[in-house]
Amino acid sequence: MKNSRILISWVIVFGTGFFAGVFFAAWKLDTASIGSVKPSPVGEGQASPQDVQKRIAGIERMLKENPHNVEALIQLGNDYFDTGQYEKAVEAYRKASVIDPKNPDVLTDLGISYRKLKKPQEAVQAFKKALDADPNHVLTLFNLGIVLRDDMKDYPGAIRAWEEFLEKAGDSPHAMMVRPWLKALKEKTGETRGEEKQQPTGGRGD
Repeated sequence: MKNSRILISWVIVFGTGFFAGVFFAAWKLDTASIGSVKPSPVGEGQASPQDVQKRIAGIERMLKENPHNVEALIQLGNDYFDTGQYEKAVEAYRKASVIDPKNPDVLTDLGISYRKLKKPQEAVQAFKKALDADPNHVLTLFNLGIVLRDDMKDYPGAIRAWEEFLEKAGDSPHAMMVRPWLKALKEKTGETRGEEKQQPTGGRGD
C-alpha cells in the first residue's frame, strides 16, 4: 500500500506485449465490519471476467517458460484475487515476494489475501515485512490497523498503527477515514480502562 498505491496504477497490455499492473491494495481489503464499500480500481475500465480468465491462462503459460517473471507473478496474483481465488493469489504473491523480498506492495497484497482466507496472523506478518522493507508505506499501516482491530482485537496495536499512519499520510482520503476510527477506538479503550478502575477490589471486610 504504497504511497504509489494511493495515486498510481499500472496498465496491462497482454497479447503482443505484457506490462504488469498493480491495483490499490487498500481497495482489496474487505472492511465490511466498518461499513465501507470496495471502490473500483483506478483505470479507464475493467476487463470482463472472460478476458481476465484468458489473461490468467496466458500468464500461467508464460510462467511455465519463465517462472521468475516477477511482473507476471504480481499480475497473476491480482487476477486471482479479483476472481476470488485467494489461495492461488497467496501463492502468486508469495513467489513474487521471494524473488523481490523488498517490494512492500507485493507483501501488502499478500497480507490482504491472507486476510481473505481468514488468516489474520499471517496477514499481520506480511504487513510487518512490508514495513520492514518500507517503514513509510502508509497503506500498509492503514491495513495493519484494520486487521489488528477487527480480526486480532489488538486495540493498542491498531491505535499505534493508525497513529503512525496519520503521521505519514497527510491529508489523504485514507487519513480522513482513519481519524474517526482512531478516535472511536481510543474512546472505546478509554471506557474499558475506566470500567476496570471502577471494579470492586474484593476487600475482606464485606
